[in-house]
Amino acid sequence: MAGYKTYYMSTVENSSVGDNSIIGDFSRVRNSEIGKYVRIDRNNLVQNCKIDDYSYTGPFDMIFNTEIGKFTSISYGVTIGPPEHDYKRISMHPFIYNKGYDILDDDDLIRNDKFDRISKIGNDVWIGCNSTILRGVEIPNGVVVGANSVVTKTPTPYSIIAGCPARVLKMRFADSIIRIMQEIRWWDCDAKILKKCKDFFVKPNITFEDCLKFQTIISDNKEK
Repeated sequence: MAGYKTYYMSTVENSSVGDNSIIGDFSRVRNSEIGKYVRIDRNNLVQNCKIDDYSYTGPFDMIFNTEIGKFTSISYGVTIGPPEHDYKRISMHPFIYNKGYDILDDDDLIRNDKFDRISKIGNDVWIGCNSTILRGVEIPNGVVVGANSVVTKTPTPYSIIAGCPARVLKMRFADSIIRIMQEIRWWDCDAKILKKCKDFFVKPNITFEDCLKFQTIISDNKEK
């Protein structure tokens, strides 16, 4: 389809959305850049974000001030880059930032930028349901974030992490395979090239030899 589609009661404000993308029911996209073939599921809040091609979110996600790569899968109930409370002050309540509570005057309010740190999610990342990625944390390419995790620091590319706080449980592949995946960056290829590599995407238990063949096909087609 040309353009993008919005569903019931969804809103797009001060944002660009690429072709063949979808904004689900009751979702709000504000001050963001959305690529092509992106799926924003229902009841999302996406604010001050960039979401690249082919990535998608699940329902009830809240994503703030975040850059998300291509082909990334985000499950339901995920929060990325949320504002935080300063527990080092006497009170953690927002009345110290917001005049609307009629406690502090303008001159007394603390200036707080809740978007002062950018979270970055790489390419081909999978974030499990009900996980939280804190402000300023980077999730590199190929990482799996287990369900119900709280990620407080940047993990290793292609690792599987889980827990509160999240820690590395194991690596998805051997170092030799990870190195090739990082070098060829298949997610940046044109869809026509990816179609020529379909056998590698559907094959389980990928080997180093498979990756070398995969790399050759991509390299040969990029040069044409």
